[in-house]
Amino acid sequence: MSEVANIYDNGPISIIARIRENVAIWTEGQWQPYRIEFAEGIPPSRPMTVDLVQIAGLLNIPANGTITPQMLAILQPANNELLHLRFKPIDDVEGLLWEQTSMTRWNPKGVRARVDLFTDAFDPYLASTTFFIIGSLGNKDMNLEVRNPNAIALPQARFAFWGYRYTLSALSSIPANCVYLPAEGRQS
Repeated sequence: MSEVANIYDNGPISIIARIRENVAIWTEGQWQPYRIEFAEGIPPSRPMTVDLVQIAGLLNIPANGTITPQMLAILQPANNELLHLRFKPIDDVEGLLWEQTSMTRWNPKGVRARVDLFTDAFDPYLASTTFFIIGSLGNKDMNLEVRNPNAIALPQARFAFWGYRYTLSALSSIPANCVYLPAEGRQS
């Protein structure tokens, strides 16, 4: 079993478990067990960058405006795939992550934290932006809401994503040795 100190370690993103190791993923209100069959990196690149103004079919994001949560096609894993990602805005906007459409992440006591251009000033590797998406036949897609904190409209609201993709096989029970991963938000 590999040694992972913490899935949110403040350093470059790294694989959370090796091929043929086990993970338990928080989804549908419970821990579900899997074995990793394959893993590969996803570098930050143009295909992993999205413009939420374009996705929402808008001309701009209004001054002090919001783009409602949007599902991102590039972040829709296939059944039995897991995406392990970090992200950052390229433009001066704020991103609010929704895992499943009704559950925000980073939501302590009703506060909804956001990722902005200055997040990496306090978190140089953007470890606090780490999130997981498990592919399934149901609706487990993440959504991204965008807010414009500026007094002027902006023509773009771009975000870059990078991390790892894992192919999984389901297990019948949680093994003694596994890494636990949250793939959805959770109420207290």
